[in-house]
Amino acid sequence: MININIKEKKYKKENILKDVQISLEDSEFLSIIGPSGCGKTTLLNIIAKLDEDYDGFVNGDFSNIAFMFQEHCLLPWLTIKENLLLISIDKNLDEINRLLKLVGLENVLDEYPNKLSGGMARRVSLVRAFINKPKVILLDEPFISLDYPTACALKEDFLNFCKEFKPTVILVTHDISEAIYLSNRILFLCKNPAKIIYEFDNPNNQEFNLKKIDEIKHQLLEKYPKILEGRL
Repeated sequence: MININIKEKKYKKENILKDVQISLEDSEFLSIIGPSGCGKTTLLNIIAKLDEDYDGFVNGDFSNIAFMFQEHCLLPWLTIKENLLLISIDKNLDEINRLLKLVGLENVLDEYPNKLSGGMARRVSLVRAFINKPKVILLDEPFISLDYPTACALKEDFLNFCKEFKPTVILVTHDISEAIYLSNRILFLCKNPAKIIYEFDNPNNQEFNLKKIDEIKHQLLEKYPKILEGRL
């Protein structure tokens, strides 16, 4: 279980986060939505303990944590095999091959990142995130800037890996449909400073059912039409 209690986070006297309290069960998938610049990435950095300059605490088992970012962040001077072995704790090439095969990339080990398409490179970053069987995965809009079919396929691969490895996942996103598809629960933030204004228990159960996702989105936005702007 993870417990987050951020009483206050400031940057150059500006209050960024205020009274943010979040509890997550093991293997829960939580999405966080808020206006641009409200402090979502700052919140992720605090949860990852990359930023400790705040008033509050974050408790939980962070002995094995992984990040996925908006870019694939592969080192361009290393092959795919070298990129993955660099991160892998047990250096198990058979496991690396197994995971790559699951996402249709069993033949790219000796390629360099610049030889891969954007979608292929992002799938390698997905394998990298799960290579050490993390207990916690933090996602900073990793499906952004991909075309729709590629993003859908990557999300499906991500959920399949979650079913196998059962990490606790926190996703930052602007895409409410994405959050409804992937999450068990969604937190909506306001800004100046960021705080939780609404918590939504998602009934979708991680099903890629566009009609159901659209219905949930419509009901939510009909009730709170300004919620994506950080207002109820």
